[in-house]
Amino acid sequence: MNRSRSFINLGILLLLSLAASAQAPQDGVITINGGKDTVLLKPWSTTITPAEPVSPALVTIYSTLGTGKNVYNAGSGNGLVGPDAGQLYSERVGNAFQATADHVVTVIQVGATYVSGGNAVVLSLNEDGNNRPGKPLATWHFANLPQFGSCCTLLTAKSKTGIKITKGHLYWVVMGTSPQHRDTYAVWNNDSSGKQGTWTNNIGSGWEPASVQQLNAVGVFGN
Repeated sequence: MNRSRSFINLGILLLLSLAASAQAPQDGVITINGGKDTVLLKPWSTTITPAEPVSPALVTIYSTLGTGKNVYNAGSGNGLVGPDAGQLYSERVGNAFQATADHVVTVIQVGATYVSGGNAVVLSLNEDGNNRPGKPLATWHFANLPQFGSCCTLLTAKSKTGIKITKGHLYWVVMGTSPQHRDTYAVWNNDSSGKQGTWTNNIGSGWEPASVQQLNAVGVFGN
């Protein structure tokens, strides 16, 4: 056999192998880049669960959330991947926002859904640490996420005492898997409008330098 053709065939076999290994257990779900991105190739669920509304008395401090049937993109997002989830990488994800005034955060909502393994994730609001997520200011644990491909349930984190944030400072909303559920494969769904902003991820070797990418579905509310 021609040597160049042999290399081509080997390359095709390698690509097919990688594609097969990127298949998530849920039917119609494809994981890309070793689990860092997730896409649904079949139609989204036609059953719409309305998002929990926040009190109209609260101020929207920051939000990428949509409305109605488009609160978030039900068919794509970034993997929230535990180290035993069967993917090439584990992954945590952070979305940054800059406070435009002094506020007290009392509610954070995110669009996150479940693919396989343990069904539990951790959400936190973090200080900035040199353009990466720094010290957590508050942390919340969630279980029983809705299935990937459904809309529009939101995970809602509440703080009774509130979390003070300062005008001009950068803050991060961070999501990852629970240490007690190392096989979790979940998804932080993309926002529905393709909004770009400051984003980073951690695939097991520390937070990557912040970059501008499509943001995930998140809303920060308070006073």
